[in-house]
Amino acid sequence: MANTTFKGPVTSLNGFIGGPNVNAGDTQQGGKTPYTVTDANTISDGTNTLEAADNQGVLVYVQDGAAGAAVYAFSDGTNWKRVDTLANISDS
Repeated sequence: MANTTFKGPVTSLNGFIGGPNVNAGDTQQGGKTPYTVTDANTISDGTNTLEAADNQGVLVYVQDGAAGAAVYAFSDGTNWKRVDTLANISDS
């Protein structure tokens, strides 16, 4: 799979997988690592943490970010936001 950087609007017909590739050798962005909520601006995979401030625009899978349920979230540069409600992620 090629690595490509886009500028401007992008249209996808088959979807996107987003996030930092923390799994060396993995072929999909975001890898296979589920993240969990530490707080509204920090998520963790148990070993590594991702700060919202350092990952603006990144999309990740958070297994407990919708009051304990799984949800996709993105960083707005301050907090991780749920894509379904735009509320900050929360594990409870």
